[in-house]
Amino acid sequence: MRKRLTVNTKHASYETIKALYTSEKNSKIKTRLLTILHLFEGKSSVEISLLLKQSDATIRTTIHRYNKFGLEGLKDLEHPPKKTILTSDELAIVDNILKESPYNSGLNYNNWTGELLVNWVSLNFNKKISLGTAYNIFSRLNYSKTRAKRLSNKIDKETLTNFREELSNLIISKDENTVILYEDEAIVTSEPSATAVWTKVGVQPIVKTLPGGTRKRAVVFGATNPETGDLIYQISDKGNSDNFKSFLKYGL
Repeated sequence: MRKRLTVNTKHASYETIKALYTSEKNSKIKTRLLTILHLFEGKSSVEISLLLKQSDATIRTTIHRYNKFGLEGLKDLEHPPKKTILTSDELAIVDNILKESPYNSGLNYNNWTGELLVNWVSLNFNKKISLGTAYNIFSRLNYSKTRAKRLSNKIDKETLTNFREELSNLIISKDENTVILYEDEAIVTSEPSATAVWTKVGVQPIVKTLPGGTRKRAVVFGATNPETGDLIYQISDKGNSDNFKSFLKYGL
């Protein structure tokens, strides 16, 4: 039969515990003080556990800590910092390899994953890390999963910049009889979508693609009036000039 626990009265009086309970702001400490108050009042650990909706083991642990250490025993124990598995130099190496494709590290994979990092660390550092640790490393090195953006090899950055400036000036200078529509095309293709990959926070990954091709596709022409919210669209088999002109006639 278990021994019934009692309060070690040398640490503080009932009135002192009650006053501390009344003024305490921390909910955990307040509950532990209430545990000692109930014990002062003659309640058993089982009775206190029912009153406070805590396990009997938790209540008995609180009582034992108070009886041994006093009020200091009611505070949360400080845990020593966890030892890092990888050194700062090793983390720097990992940071560098994550910036590149796994192919550059001799691995036949497109994108980094937690499982792949676990295997890489084992092969290169002869250290075993868990999958959770791998994801913690991603977070510690400021990586997040971001979907890659495609960028054509033929893009002209100067032309793009000039277009944006011209569009901005047009919007500012238009009169009340002018309607500006934002138009774009969406291509639904048999080419797989780019998946999210681990990359530095704030860095947009790029997947370079070749123009043209023989993939099956459907083209959706669409335009919206930003002032009214009106939307028009047309689905075509090709994104050529004839279908674009047809869409303009349909929309206007």
